[in-house]
Amino acid sequence: MVVPVINEMGEHFAHIYKTADWHPADHISFHSNVKKCLYETSPRSAIKGADSEMFQTVIVCGPPELKQTLWPDHCIQGSFGAEFHQDLKTFPNEVRVNKGMKCCVDSYSGFWDNGDTAHTPLFNMLLDKGVTDVVVCGIATDFCVGFTALDSARHGFRTVVVNEAIRGVMPDTSAGMVARCKAAGVEFTSSASIPDLVKEKDVSDTVNRIFKVKKHFTVIDVNANQQYTPPVN
Repeated sequence: MVVPVINEMGEHFAHIYKTADWHPADHISFHSNVKKCLYETSPRSAIKGADSEMFQTVIVCGPPELKQTLWPDHCIQGSFGAEFHQDLKTFPNEVRVNKGMKCCVDSYSGFWDNGDTAHTPLFNMLLDKGVTDVVVCGIATDFCVGFTALDSARHGFRTVVVNEAIRGVMPDTSAGMVARCKAAGVEFTSSASIPDLVKEKDVSDTVNRIFKVKKHFTVIDVNANQQYTPPVN
């Protein structure tokens, strides 16, 4: 379970940003909506909306035309599923950052939607606080965690993902995302290194290979109450 690890780590950070899906009921990521053809699939999509199954990937017309994984209805605005896990600590210095509020485009990253057409306030929040280093944790490795880490690195933040504080939907896509993040300069470390990391101590060659550890850190937590059931191979 990632929640106890996140709770323990959270005590060490000056700034905590919890990103969360906040979807309208007609959101494009819901299989139920694509199945009933609320959104048109592209002629290039091998799977058409009416023929789609849960967890498959289609190409939606947009704009912009994008690949879309089809999920159960989840994190609907104002519902129990949009709340954070009941055991996740509430910290006095935390800020919630909602994402995925536009019905026609998904948003895995805490920074941008999947088409890079609109951004959340997260980037400006980090700049306002003088944040230079971002620590990412939560669910899911192959989607929200991974894309948040990639965007964090893309925006110039030194970005670290905590191994024990993430979980993926599927092993193969999680491994692929980890490789993609590492290629983009994202670092992976253990939760045991976090106290020293925050205190600006050198903890390992891996953690310090790109930038000198700096003063401001944030935890980005993408862990909501909604439970995803991966497909059975």
